[in-house]
Amino acid sequence: MGFRAYDLLKLVEEHGETLTLRKKTYGAYDPATSTVGSTATDDYSMTAYFYNYELGVSDLSNVERGMRKCLISSLGLAVSPDSEDLIVGNGDQVHITNVVTMYSAGQAICYICDVRE
Repeated sequence: MGFRAYDLLKLVEEHGETLTLRKKTYGAYDPATSTVGSTATDDYSMTAYFYNYELGVSDLSNVERGMRKCLISSLGLAVSPDSEDLIVGNGDQVHITNVVTMYSAGQAICYICDVRE
């Protein structure tokens, strides 16, 4: 079964919740000392919808305990999610492990993220 980007966007708008995308920024690498400068985090508010893997829809051979999917609306989001970013909200946080971008007419509409606790 296929989904159109518009259908996924409507799913997020109707059933999603406001969460935080936390991006980590690393300082510059100093080759003389083999160290990385201090890190900082930037938080971005977003609308997202979590769902579980479904039998028959996904290849479940690589799914492990604690893994889910998260659908993120790109509308109003100033940045794109990347692997190793965090999603924070409702007293929980998950790590993004993979991101697929859904486009419509050449514009990013939503992101489908594999997440892990």
